[in-house]
Amino acid sequence: MTIPFFRDGFALPVAQALLVLLNQEIAKTELNIERLTQLTFNFRNPGYSAEQGGVHPVEIRLIRGLDGWMFDYVTDFSYQGLGLDAELCKELDFNFLDGEHTMLGWGPLRLAEARELFDIWQSNFIAYCRLECFSVTVAGD
Repeated sequence: MTIPFFRDGFALPVAQALLVLLNQEIAKTELNIERLTQLTFNFRNPGYSAEQGGVHPVEIRLIRGLDGWMFDYVTDFSYQGLGLDAELCKELDFNFLDGEHTMLGWGPLRLAEARELFDIWQSNFIAYCRLECFSVTVAGD
């Protein structure tokens, strides 16, 4: 089953490759998206740690609208701090529905900055997925 995306309302430049990737992950599950109102994709690199670094964990949430599925948010996490004080924090947070986009250390981003940064982030993320860097789980409500 493929996700019927609402194509007219993406606030940021979502690549077709990302839509294909999310559809591929849904196809690996037994979720019936016809009965769901939200989907959460968690991409985790088992080797990522505060000490060793690595590919950041990512969470993508979709919600069902009247005309198809829309992106709610895309969040890229990273460890901040050292040793036992390190904690997983939002490094990049793209909130599609409320139009608020932030980067750790910079704060809120203007839409033009967010679009450019999202485009770069998205290209890197898709490349990491193609390299099979992630363990992926999908949950729906």
